[in-house]
Amino acid sequence: MLSQPRARSIDLDNPFAPLDGLCELVLVRHGEQQLTKELSAGETVDPPLSETGERQVQAVADRLAATRVDAVYSSPLQRALRTGTEIGARHGLTPEVRDTLTEFEPWQNFPADQSPFEVLPHEEISTIFREHIRTRRYEAFPYAEDGAAFRARVLRELSRIIDAHLGQRVVVTAHGGVINAALADALGSGFDMPVRVHHTSISVLRGADTRRAVQSINDFSHVLSFQTHVGAMNL
Repeated sequence: MLSQPRARSIDLDNPFAPLDGLCELVLVRHGEQQLTKELSAGETVDPPLSETGERQVQAVADRLAATRVDAVYSSPLQRALRTGTEIGARHGLTPEVRDTLTEFEPWQNFPADQSPFEVLPHEEISTIFREHIRTRRYEAFPYAEDGAAFRARVLRELSRIIDAHLGQRVVVTAHGGVINAALADALGSGFDMPVRVHHTSISVLRGADTRRAVQSINDFSHVLSFQTHVGAMNL
């Protein structure tokens, strides 16, 4: 097997450069999920897609149907796997599931059988989310998993994918936190959530060895023909 040529750094920034020696990651957030305040902390981890989410998934799959895709990877959570399955089906591909692409859990250390929105005082919930929006960091969530460990596992997995697919374009269907970990790393951002990526939005980066370059962020133009707002629980 011939080894891949080493990609030039300038080619990571050039969207028209061939993929020789580099990997292009097409990061797709899952479709909108069904969320309500009544769901327990455990139930919020893996909810199904909403009706709008199903439409979004079809739209992004149709959009990527004419694009060369060499492999699809997905989080095991059903909203992401459903998204990856539909995209892969357009290319005769089955998603490779990676547990390491699972979303950040803001309520991981909260009682799994209780709803934080019904148990905690309204002002505490409001303060948590205001602080998260203000700082764009996970420290605002007092019941969350370790943010640094989350970022480390995501970046390790994406590095493995890049190294395994030099010369190829790979779709990764995952979550807002996962995509933001990749973007923050590539952009050198100190934020955990530098961008609030929309459901089924497409963000593209190119990678080779330890180098990363962002091509595009949060492109959700494929849903604009039918979606006019975002539900309060999905903001």
